[in-house]
Amino acid sequence: MLLFSTWVLMAFLSLLSSPAGEELFEVRMWPEWPVVEAGKDLWINCSTNCTSPQGGGIETRNIKMTTMREGTHWKAFHLSNFSENTNIFCYFICSDIQKRKSVSVIVYRPPQQVTLSLQPSWVIVGKNFTLTCHVPNVVPLENLTLTLLQGTEKLYRQTFVTVPTALQDAWLTLNVTARREDSKSNFSCHAELDLRPHREQLFSATSEPKMLEIFEPSWNNQMLVTIIITILLLLVFVISVCLCFAYGQHWRQHRTGGYGVLAAWRNYRIRGL
Repeated sequence: MLLFSTWVLMAFLSLLSSPAGEELFEVRMWPEWPVVEAGKDLWINCSTNCTSPQGGGIETRNIKMTTMREGTHWKAFHLSNFSENTNIFCYFICSDIQKRKSVSVIVYRPPQQVTLSLQPSWVIVGKNFTLTCHVPNVVPLENLTLTLLQGTEKLYRQTFVTVPTALQDAWLTLNVTARREDSKSNFSCHAELDLRPHREQLFSATSEPKMLEIFEPSWNNQMLVTIIITILLLLVFVISVCLCFAYGQHWRQHRTGGYGVLAAWRNYRIRGL
């Protein structure tokens, strides 16, 4: 049994050392998760475990490429002019067999300008006001998180999971009901671009704070008493006018009625004579 195992091991090693064993070669690329800022450059290293590679190179589109260094089993390429996410292919030829490896380069633009608008800037208690946060020209949006803050308290947090590729502006709008304790509060918007796990880097920026003015209708006791007395006086005046008018009509009707009976009596006596 031991002899058989030794023979199998020797046969396997012989296969690896033979030209046919070159079919098992691999192509590697570093970094495996490349991330680059828009307009910046990037180094890509391609390597192979083939003992005698016949050639190798890199393939990409719309990227300026320069070979900087190379060895027997590796090639280093300097790439620049990144404007959008792109795929890069690296290949080697070993024993007339070509193998390729690819990586996806993520291009990012960190949040540099964060603006917050507060509409209206003053509001009555119980009414709504609107917070709008805007972050222009930031990618990738799926790695962006916007947080609306009242002082240090988090009001609302939004991540952009699925967004159109062409979209590069982030917007966040929140309607809030004004409370008495919100008066003189500072509101702000905080943006974070998290490139992990592709890259241990976190970019952040915060807007200038906006202050909210809140008004509450207040009535002191003196003003309340004055209003009540005024209403009562007006009510008494109106009732007095109505009573005077009603009494005057009644008195007039009564007087007119007496004169009518007297006139009829006089006419009757004259006719009798």
